[in-house]
Amino acid sequence: MSRALTRQIGQIRAALLAGDPQAALARIEDLVRTATRHGIDAGTRQALEPALSELRDLAQASLSGAQQAADQVRAIIQAARSLQTYDSLGRRTVTTTRAASPQRF
Repeated sequence: MSRALTRQIGQIRAALLAGDPQAALARIEDLVRTATRHGIDAGTRQALEPALSELRDLAQASLSGAQQAADQVRAIIQAARSLQTYDSLGRRTVTTTRAASPQRF
């Protein structure tokens, strides 16, 4: 197995675990350039497949986590902009408020 490819796969894995998508993408592009320039024989390809499979799983988990976080932020913003009360019969009523959007300075 090529040391350069193994090192690059390790860098991609570290970037994914660190939550740095720009670094991961840059390392993936480096890996593609190295593989294109030098080629990958069948034996090396089989040896790299488990590591590449792990990278795919990490990338998918990272995407899923980011989507869940975005969904939670949307739910928090929606909850902050609504008023939930109960009437005398115990029915819940939801009223949308006109809260100003938060601003960053």
